[in-house]
Amino acid sequence: MRDKATNILIPFVYFIAGATGLASVASTFFYKEDLSLSIQQMQFLGSISIIPWSIKPIYGFLSDRQPIFKLRRKPYLFLAGLLGSAGYFSLALFVHSFKGAAAALFVSGMGFALADVIVDGIVAERSRDQKEAGKLQSICRGAIMTGALLVAYASGILVEMIGARNVYMVTGILPLFTASFALVITERPGEILKFSLRETWQSIRNAINPAIMWSAIFLFIWRATPSSGGSLSYFMIDELQFTPEFFGRLSLIGHAMGIVGVVIFRKFLLSVSLKKLLFWIIIASVVLSLPSIGLVYGWYSYLGMSPKMFAMADTFISGPLSEIAFLPLLVLVARVCPKGVEATMFALLASIMNIGLAVSDLGGAWLVTVFDVRQATGELAANYANLDKVLWIAILSSFLPMPLIRFLPDIQATGEGRGASMEKSIAAEPQPGKREIA
Repeated sequence: MRDKATNILIPFVYFIAGATGLASVASTFFYKEDLSLSIQQMQFLGSISIIPWSIKPIYGFLSDRQPIFKLRRKPYLFLAGLLGSAGYFSLALFVHSFKGAAAALFVSGMGFALADVIVDGIVAERSRDQKEAGKLQSICRGAIMTGALLVAYASGILVEMIGARNVYMVTGILPLFTASFALVITERPGEILKFSLRETWQSIRNAINPAIMWSAIFLFIWRATPSSGGSLSYFMIDELQFTPEFFGRLSLIGHAMGIVGVVIFRKFLLSVSLKKLLFWIIIASVVLSLPSIGLVYGWYSYLGMSPKMFAMADTFISGPLSEIAFLPLLVLVARVCPKGVEATMFALLASIMNIGLAVSDLGGAWLVTVFDVRQATGELAANYANLDKVLWIAILSSFLPMPLIRFLPDIQATGEGRGASMEKSIAAEPQPGKREIA
């Protein structure tokens, strides 16, 4: 009976992870207005927050091989909840500088990445066959997207009502539910196998083949192309006067359309060759990113629209692509992992994807510095004159991984074997577009 209760409670961890998107809009305004951080510093924080997600294999090794009180899951999940809350509470109460924000984001990121690994392990243990695995993992993905969708609009309006720091305080309460969940799940002490780093490394070396190597290179370059999110957000606040409430509205539209993207992928794209699918996704990502430049050039005035209406239409049209573009990457990772070391290889390839995201933020910070894009600080006036150049480079860089598509294995999303691994992997902390963390 308690095992069934555990299966029911598992999706709540993912729901909580999605619901922490409540702080997404608060972060932008907190960095800009409370901490007066530059665009470059905001981009650096994005890189720092991804580091804990890039070392997920370490959490898996510790959980599997280093039990606490003879338990491999409960203590680590409890710790994960505490770390997640500690990061948000620090932002709410103690952080007054870039270094403080970096430390808080790192701690919080460790909590959520650790929770993701531990609950993935619990789900895997309880997935007795592929049918049950698919059922559990689909529920988990639905839970995380539901959590994100329910708080999307509130993420903006609450910043206006109670301020960014208080939003962090409210968000910090959510991971405590994860810690509470850890206390009630059932776990029986089991046999712990001795971990051998040498044997694990030898297994990985033996499993590496050209398909994995080319896939790793493709995934890294895809994710590492420079971003411009920080500079565009600052521009929308300073020049277009977008409010926290409106950012929440955009978040709501984006998450709702992301669910539409999942439906489109599962209904119509599962049988399409990954090579063909990735090719057209790259084309679509470039085309559908052009309206962001339209906000800078003022295309909305030629269409007789307000900038807010233009931004909402852009999010509505491009929103599904965030999920449609992310899912094939996870399919590729899941399908190239060789038998015998699936979990380890999947974790390593997912880490490569996350490291690529960190490089993407650093590349965006470098572009902003080179073109002297800045917000108003002290005696310096804001300068967005070259923002269009930053956006053009960021958008066109999406073409960089295209030549590598020809070297990828010609596979489809559907098939026997590791499909369940793909489903499990997408139950990770969601972020818009390229920001999706594996």
